[in-house]
Amino acid sequence: MTILSLADVELHSFHWDNFNPDILASHKKLMAFYGLNVQYTQENIPHGEWLTRVVSQSTKKVIGIIEPDVIPLTPDIVLQTAQYVYEYDTFVGCAQVSNHKHPASHIFASPAFFFITPPCYAKLGKPSFMPTHRADVAEELSYKAEEIGIRYRTLYPTYYEASPPNGVWLLGSYGYYGIGTVFHDSVYHLFQSRNAKNVELFVKRVDEVINQTFSTTNFHCSTSFSTPEKMVKPPKKRAWYKNFISKLKGK
Repeated sequence: MTILSLADVELHSFHWDNFNPDILASHKKLMAFYGLNVQYTQENIPHGEWLTRVVSQSTKKVIGIIEPDVIPLTPDIVLQTAQYVYEYDTFVGCAQVSNHKHPASHIFASPAFFFITPPCYAKLGKPSFMPTHRADVAEELSYKAEEIGIRYRTLYPTYYEASPPNGVWLLGSYGYYGIGTVFHDSVYHLFQSRNAKNVELFVKRVDEVINQTFSTTNFHCSTSFSTPEKMVKPPKKRAWYKNFISKLKGK
């Protein structure tokens, strides 16, 4: 088995020009603290378009995506994840569900913290990361893997800090996640970074990780049997004839 080094891993992060500068600065501070060489891209194009380009063009053994509102809680999780996808020629991402797409139950590897090998991407047929009628950004890769029998991994949420305004997000039959979700006890994803309150939260959490004081003591358990007070409502299924009429009208 080949043991990877960070030189074998190409790390990327993407944001638009309206992304909060305080979150971005904190993220860069943490990556520098870990000694991780992350290539940051600021470009006003669809997220999926950028992902498709980056993954298609990479020449390293592993491509890793660490979005600017994501905190690896230790540097080890980055290399461990890269090592896993290289060893098994697969991909890994934090577990997520497209709660805005019916039936809002398909758990896939999200592109916020996402690692893949170029050969695996080729075996998948090099699909676009763009959203489709059934998939959110990057979700098509999980669908393709399931269709052709490629096993991939998702990191499941263990804790979350707060409910989003529309309610806690459901992760299929597993449990819940929300603002400030910790996945696999090793990756923190802020979500909804445009909210000023969340900006302060992210900066605080980065400082805690650097100072080794980060704790989930006051977080909510993602698998608790206690039902959250407010949960996001799943989208309604459109009747087949409504879909047919919409297509005829070009909607």
